Amino acid sequence: MSDYWRKILDQRVDRRRALLATGGFAAGAAFLAACGGSDDKSSSDALPSGDASKPDRSGLVAKPEDTSKSAKRGGTYKWSSASEPLHFDGSVQGQAQLNVFNGLAYGSLVQNKPGVGIPSTYSEVVGDLAESWEISADKLSITFKLRPGVKWHNKAPVNGRDFDSSDVVANWKRYEAKGGNRAANANSANPNAPIVSVTAPDARTVVYKLKEPTSFLLQRLAIMTTGEAGTQMPREADNGFDPRTEQIGTGGFILDKYEPSVRLVYKRNPDYWNKQEPYVDSLEIPFVTQYANGLAQFKAGNVYSYNVLPQDQVAAKKETPATSMYQFITATANPAAIVGFGWNNLPNGQKSPFLDVRVRQALSMSYDRDAFIDAFSNVSKFESEGLPVETYYYTAMAYVPNVWLDPRKSDFGPNAQYYKQNIAEAKKLMTAAGYDRGIDFESKVINGAQFGLDHQKQVEVLDNMAREAGFRPTPKLIDYNLEYLPKIVTSRGKFDGYAYRFGATSSNDPMDFFVWRYWSKAGPTSGALGFDVAGKGDDSGDPAVDQLIEKGLAEVDAQKRTELVKELQRYLGKMQYGVSRPGNASQFALAWPSVGNYQVFQGDSRGAAANSGGTPYTWWLDDTKEPLKK
Repeated sequence: MSDYWRKILDQRVDRRRALLATGGFAAGAAFLAACGGSDDKSSSDALPSGDASKPDRSGLVAKPEDTSKSAKRGGTYKWSSASEPLHFDGSVQGQAQLNVFNGLAYGSLVQNKPGVGIPSTYSEVVGDLAESWEISADKLSITFKLRPGVKWHNKAPVNGRDFDSSDVVANWKRYEAKGGNRAANANSANPNAPIVSVTAPDARTVVYKLKEPTSFLLQRLAIMTTGEAGTQMPREADNGFDPRTEQIGTGGFILDKYEPSVRLVYKRNPDYWNKQEPYVDSLEIPFVTQYANGLAQFKAGNVYSYNVLPQDQVAAKKETPATSMYQFITATANPAAIVGFGWNNLPNGQKSPFLDVRVRQALSMSYDRDAFIDAFSNVSKFESEGLPVETYYYTAMAYVPNVWLDPRKSDFGPNAQYYKQNIAEAKKLMTAAGYDRGIDFESKVINGAQFGLDHQKQVEVLDNMAREAGFRPTPKLIDYNLEYLPKIVTSRGKFDGYAYRFGATSSNDPMDFFVWRYWSKAGPTSGALGFDVAGKGDDSGDPAVDQLIEKGLAEVDAQKRTELVKELQRYLGKMQYGVSRPGNASQFALAWPSVGNYQVFQGDSRGAAANSGGTPYTWWLDDTKEPLKK
């Protein structure tokens, strides 16, 4: 059976169809597993990493352009959302479906500095509700000076009053009491968390006291992902204002209408402190849960940008040649889907096989990363059209410029072997661990679209790749809100089998990602994997990992912190406490040319859009271009 995968990789023809055809892949993979799988591939079989300097031979790609100087104010931006938020309280609970809307209405003290036409490195912040800040000599306090003239939305009971330091203090106390990820931030909830107190010496000054120097704290205060500490709510929250049913923020957009199961409408905040942004007067966001419907609406010009799947992008561009196609690289330390292992015994009483490092290594070595990336990032099709594509193998982290290590290159070291598909070696590892007859277990995956429209298909492909090495996962669909959030996200591996986990990090800083996912002291509400180096299932962590992370906590020198992140990638490449999604490739996004500044400001967390299209704060509508052109 070794010729099966080798033929697909060598020819690189219709690979996506071979993997994704309904029912076809599962049958093929089962047949492969029965026949013994494939042998190790030589390096010549690997799909090569692309060259970012390759020219575009297709003539399809537009270059992102900062047109802010010529931007015109006005118009309604027609958008869409694939899912609907459960409620609007972005502090209490993490909700993937609320993240964009949270950043539209609310502000934070600082914002991550976006890249202009390129990915952000998440290493610098700029002022938002704070106009300046100062870090003490001992690095144990940060003093913020608040921006004057900031007002809350003009809604009862807040009624457009001035934003001041009492709001920040009250917001912190509320978060400290019931914030979704408070144990990562509030020292009162977790003695290892950084923030000891938040006080206000006067109306325009706020002081954050820290337990110890925390190199990435400003990035934590920049992120407005739900459940995190960045979002600033008024002091009336829970005291006359119910954040679950309404939004009252300082952001550039005001929630104007919410029609359950139908749409959200936002209007521009006329009192927003930044008088230049946002440009559009309103955002119309219907809930479009069916991908085919959303794609049709985009092609018809009824929505101005849409998350078109890679396999449909070239066809959509050719069918609607007036649209613009932009290339981008997703920059995030979070590899999105990661196999989080259950450390509990299996239902048959068998000890969790994943406590053995050899089993985890075998799973990682069962993945054909090139085929997966090609299938879900549409690499072969793009290249056949003359589009330049660069591919990325995910390590314990995903891609962030200057920080990510490529396991295909020599500087990763010997542990790179665990990122190369090698079925024969994977089977040897399984045999050495005592599982020569394979392992039966549950593979848990959410049943909704919160992690993307093709998440379940990706899981199916990975599970079937694992079967080649002797893993026999039984898929189990679980509800995102009723099962995934309470039983997987914060359980620290206290379940059986394995689960495909996402989750938003406490910030976009790469070192902070490792704190959130791999530090044993991260706290009960973190996304920690709950492993231990001895394989006892006691949640004690790995001293080598903890030591590197704790050095990073105190290290303020960016280059030294980067080297620590690289060392974590090398070490975790061997230990495989969580097996990351295989990887990604440079991608493409489609928008109508009437959208100015699309794809320009990357990494802005104020209502950040899918496909790194930027933020609605900086988009503007040019009525001289399609589909608005008369």
